[in-house]
Amino acid sequence: MSTSAASVKLSSKSAPRPAPTPAAKARRARAHRPAAQSNAPSPPPAARKPATGTQAIERAIVLMKLLATRGRFGWGLTDISRRAGLDKATVRRILACLETERLAGRDFRDHRYLPGPMLIELGLSVFPYQPYLDECRASIAQLSQRTGGTAFAFLRSGSEYVVAGRAEQTHHRGMLHEVGMRRPLLASAGGIAILIALPARERAQVVRENFEMLARTDTPRPERFKRMLARSLEMGLAVNLEDVAPGVHSFALSVPGYGGAPLGALSVAGPAQQFPLAQAERYQSIMAKEVMRLTRCFDELFPGRGLAPPAVPDAAG
Repeated sequence: MSTSAASVKLSSKSAPRPAPTPAAKARRARAHRPAAQSNAPSPPPAARKPATGTQAIERAIVLMKLLATRGRFGWGLTDISRRAGLDKATVRRILACLETERLAGRDFRDHRYLPGPMLIELGLSVFPYQPYLDECRASIAQLSQRTGGTAFAFLRSGSEYVVAGRAEQTHHRGMLHEVGMRRPLLASAGGIAILIALPARERAQVVRENFEMLARTDTPRPERFKRMLARSLEMGLAVNLEDVAPGVHSFALSVPGYGGAPLGALSVAGPAQQFPLAQAERYQSIMAKEVMRLTRCFDELFPGRGLAPPAVPDAAG
């Protein structure tokens, strides 16, 4: 090796490194910074699910469920994007597709998205549920007439409930449950009735999910729902004593469906002085008769899927 070559190699080894730039220092500091603790609620399911081949479908379903929570008033793009945990461009693209297929609609005056008419058309094809819902409406009409209050029919939808029917003698402004409304099970006596009918492990999981939902919507005083659940578990009957709305009491029983699992619930509600806790057994007895009637209707409309096991065919046949 020549002397000049050796001197070049030695000089390259001994050359000082250039000073790091301010940007490089900032990146290095962030890399070694401990993770910050956050008390923010966990993101909604659409945001935290790993990417899969069905991600677009899952996101569309999340958005349709959210649209159903505000069927009357609708959602602005910013609000529904934040609630779904998705960026606005993604939400706008999915909603545009749903709108084309009439699964979503839009109020162009207020720029708000709403459930579309195709949802009604698709629901009409689920044959056994239509006569079953008719029976539910007949039950709550009877309950309202006998108690003088407002009666509701609820259907379970995963960790939420949907208001399937409402009957009342006189309108009560304190009761905001409109037909089609979707809320966490913890948020009403009807939902609590479904919860206390679930196995303990499943109930605990749903309660965790519900508190995450309530945190994302900044629902005030969520501990009141935990108090209502504890009281109802002790009494074996869903009992709301102004836990949901001031001045309103309500009582509810679950309605069994597939294999005896809770399909929904019936509820009666009214002013606290008209529906005192002392009358809980009376309301329970009135509702129990309608629950039994709906259970028989379910077994007839959904043979082999209700409480009665399917008939075993004769071996000779």
